[in-house]
Amino acid sequence: MRGLIFSILMIPIIPFLIVALIIYTWRVRRVIIPQNISGTAAEPYGARLALHIAGTRIDNAAYKIAEHMILYAQPVKSLMLHTAWLALKISGYRGFFFAYPGPRPSNTVTMMSHRSHFFDRSMSEAFSRTENSVEQLVILGSGWDTSCYDLPEGLDLNCFEVDMAPTLNIKKQAIEKAGIPHDHVTFVETDLNQESWMDALLTSGFDLNKTTYILWEGVTMYLTDEAVNSTLAIFSTLPQGSVIGADFFTEDMVKGNPPHETWGKRVHAAIKYYSEKIMFGIPTGGSLSEGCEKLAGKHGLTLTKFENVGDKDDKKKVPWYVFTEMTKK
Repeated sequence: MRGLIFSILMIPIIPFLIVALIIYTWRVRRVIIPQNISGTAAEPYGARLALHIAGTRIDNAAYKIAEHMILYAQPVKSLMLHTAWLALKISGYRGFFFAYPGPRPSNTVTMMSHRSHFFDRSMSEAFSRTENSVEQLVILGSGWDTSCYDLPEGLDLNCFEVDMAPTLNIKKQAIEKAGIPHDHVTFVETDLNQESWMDALLTSGFDLNKTTYILWEGVTMYLTDEAVNSTLAIFSTLPQGSVIGADFFTEDMVKGNPPHETWGKRVHAAIKYYSEKIMFGIPTGGSLSEGCEKLAGKHGLTLTKFENVGDKDDKKKVPWYVFTEMTKK
């Protein structure tokens, strides 16, 4: 019933959403792409804004910086977010797209909720350890992620956000304009495909001897095979107990192998819209997690968590996206 009420309330809002989408698209094509700012970073960010306005996953920092980010700056924030919030509030609807942690198995609509929940849980468990506690947090390819600004109360971490300069600078400006405390965060500029991110970190105060959590979310698919393996090799030099959370498209989806011929083309086309390109996919092997286990083992790591989008028991919903946690034992 709530879903029906929500749908009815959204009907008169559609014109506002169309106007917001036109402005959003213009900003992508005329501002984001020409300035080499990551457009794909807006996808998970937008999904988390939706969860926030629904009240299912609170992310105050993400909401506060929205009006200072190019894509969601006014009038988009009001036309898109405020109108949807009103429909959600009146209807009380919290299902499907707005659910957190969301249904399992997840699908293309609920995958961002699933992804957020997986990494939220991974970080929460790592941060709550009493032995060999995590002392540093690195967001590798940080985009518009706000994990550094939503840490558990009393947790003392040195945080590093690593990304290319155009994306990082606009993010930093938005955080400053929103008045979000960020003295504990160091912004590190680098190109994950061209440069050693560890060299950039070390010159920014990163300590190789401290147990570290690295969040590597929504990045691997845009990297070369060499860059992915180089990153894991560097991570393997960190102290025991260090954790890296990473997600991967499957190799079959990236290459458009059966049964992902159509879906693979759609994903490539969607990414190309932002003038970006998918390059890396992980082989699944005989079992869905086999490829991730082999990749982790290659660098002396242990696969400690694994989940996927799709249903391995349904031929029509073959998994194409996986979430992992690898630990330095």
